Amino acid sequence: MKDKIKNIFPLHHPQHIILGLALVGIGLILIFNDYYFFWPPFVAQFLNDDLTGGVFIFVGSLLIKWAIDNKNSIAVNRNLLITSAGLLGTEATAEFVHWHVSGDPHMFMTGFAMLIILLFTFSIIGRSQKQ
Repeated sequence: MKDKIKNIFPLHHPQHIILGLALVGIGLILIFNDYYFFWPPFVAQFLNDDLTGGVFIFVGSLLIKWAIDNKNSIAVNRNLLITSAGLLGTEATAEFVHWHVSGDPHMFMTGFAMLIILLFTFSIIGRSQKQ
């Protein structure tokens, strides 16, 4: 059964596709919600800009493209995974800060989910080729 699935979907990097889909989903949420971030007030307008969500979608799309492509560059993989980790770390921090300010348990749960996705990214980085 496993061989049949590999013949239909010959993917060598399914973890990258999962991470890419997660980043695209986060980006879509950020684009469609113009009032997601509210703290700190002087950064809220920048964080709620559609460009922030667009960066998540862009990096996620590049990760998916890298995983499907036959020419897998180690340097591109490293840069995409480091960028993903930075984006997810920033998002997790923002969620926890928002939870601390508002006391909303939804933000704590989302921050925890972002932290889990960040740890998943670190596990991919740990298993990826270095040179």
